[in-house]
Amino acid sequence: MSGTAAGASGDNPVRPPGITRDLVAGLLLVTVAAGAFFGTTDLSNGEGAGIGPGLMPRGIALLLGGVGALIVVLSFFGARAPIGGIALRGPLFVLGSVVLFAVSIRTLGLAFAGPLAVIVSALADRDSRPLEIIIFAAALTLLCVGLFKFALRLPIPLAPMLLGY
Repeated sequence: MSGTAAGASGDNPVRPPGITRDLVAGLLLVTVAAGAFFGTTDLSNGEGAGIGPGLMPRGIALLLGGVGALIVVLSFFGARAPIGGIALRGPLFVLGSVVLFAVSIRTLGLAFAGPLAVIVSALADRDSRPLEIIIFAAALTLLCVGLFKFALRLPIPLAPMLLGY
């Protein structure tokens, strides 16, 4: 023996466990999948040819859990990326835009709450360009108004302060 450490010959051995981004991400996916799976236990899978309301969420939960478990296993092989700082800008602005939309849809209507939510969520990315955001907000709002208000005839207020509905 030449005194080299095991695994120094170029093979890719299992490294000792440590907390890495992949490990945390995989465990998070497994946790979310378990919550979704056990949260749908009161729903039926269906019988025979009939699909029940619990089949799809449980199937997606199983797939998500499988992918999470695979990521956990693979986190022990290959490059080990340490956990860096937690970026809160993205999740806070996206969650804030959803809350803002929910709070403002009845009072401002879809014509104003929609673009407002798109603009606030676009602040999650530092590289967003104002002109692109405005064009995307206008296009998405027109699409939503056409789909939900006119095609599906849902009772969503359009612009109550201007149109009365």
